[in-house]
Amino acid sequence: MPPVLSIIIPTLREGGFLERTLKNFEGLGMPHEIIVSDGGSTDETLAIARRYADRIVVWDKPRRQTFGEAKNAGAALATGAFLVFIDADVIIPKPQAFFTEMLAAFRAHPERVAMTVPLKPWPENHSLIDAIFCEPLNWFYIIANNIFHSGNSSGEFQMVRADAFRRQKGFKEFLAAGEDNELFRELATHEGRTISYPKLYVRHSLRRIHEFGWLETYFVWIKNGLSVMLRGRAAYKEWKVIR
Repeated sequence: MPPVLSIIIPTLREGGFLERTLKNFEGLGMPHEIIVSDGGSTDETLAIARRYADRIVVWDKPRRQTFGEAKNAGAALATGAFLVFIDADVIIPKPQAFFTEMLAAFRAHPERVAMTVPLKPWPENHSLIDAIFCEPLNWFYIIANNIFHSGNSSGEFQMVRADAFRRQKGFKEFLAAGEDNELFRELATHEGRTISYPKLYVRHSLRRIHEFGWLETYFVWIKNGLSVMLRGRAAYKEWKVIR
């Protein structure tokens, strides 16, 4: 039976996170495939990927791969009707129930071409500050997608109809960052509705926030988002790797 879901995970030296993320999908019973798109890791990332992933593609050029290039390379191998892009430090609670509900929401609304969900910290990383600062981001995506139909999403979780993704030629590979938001904007403009589905959520490590702090991280996100929207290019030549 062909997969319904193609779960695509871009990686670069994710040995400290990847196994937890991949192992979580052992509870997923519906037809699916897991694709790891690696940017040239030199740690145990690829060894972990070989134990869990169905397909692996590895970047072999001397320069650093962009996020868009990594995700598009994984999508090129995908055969599922829906493409699910997640980061290597993201956990989907109860994946069978989660994707059953997501697929039902897509079926009930054929005009929907892509959905994201709110983000929460890993339980062991949770703090009052994290809880407070996560909410404005989640509400921004709900308002932007569900009310203004503008198409916005972070890259921690994006679920997209494969045919719509391919018609839009995937992520913009020249962007050092912001390719996730730009994909949703293009889909909302040309394909149909994008939604932030508030009944579900995913958990992530908040590693960038814990490295730089919420205020600096928000500033970087806003600066880059405005640059992509107004100038068509990222505000940064390279997105700093946090491990």
